[in-house]
Amino acid sequence: MTQQLTDWQVEDWIRDYEYFKREINRLNKILNKVEVPNQKLTATYGDEAGMPKGSSGKSMEELSALSHDEKRLYRFIEITDYLWKCRDIIEDDKEWTTYDCMLRGMTYKEIAQYLRCSRDKVRDYKVNVIRIIGNKVTQDQFLTQLKNIAKVG
Repeated sequence: MTQQLTDWQVEDWIRDYEYFKREINRLNKILNKVEVPNQKLTATYGDEAGMPKGSSGKSMEELSALSHDEKRLYRFIEITDYLWKCRDIIEDDKEWTTYDCMLRGMTYKEIAQYLRCSRDKVRDYKVNVIRIIGNKVTQDQFLTQLKNIAKVG
């Protein structure tokens, strides 16, 4: 993958960081939900007792969807953890602040007001941050690790 495509991927991850965090919480709730089987607590007599009952387990579709959800959960956790750890490699204070604000979902205008600079200057900070993180993604071969997560299961 070219460096430009990697940088675009990093930019998408940063933009979607808040979504990833919400989705991690939602998937955790789905995957950790305890299902109580629908059991009758009274005895059954007559014709009703001899009739076949439906399976109380999960269907194959539910199991495959569950594994898909688990893959998404692990992928989102890896991305968010990686982005969070990348804060340590940014040396310039204003670039670090810009990156932190971007992860928290602030707009260019909000970041510019906070830093008391122009939106163009914020864009320059963002481009530098994305270049730094994009280089780290390439060095760490992080995209390959994400592809391996998708293959597991």
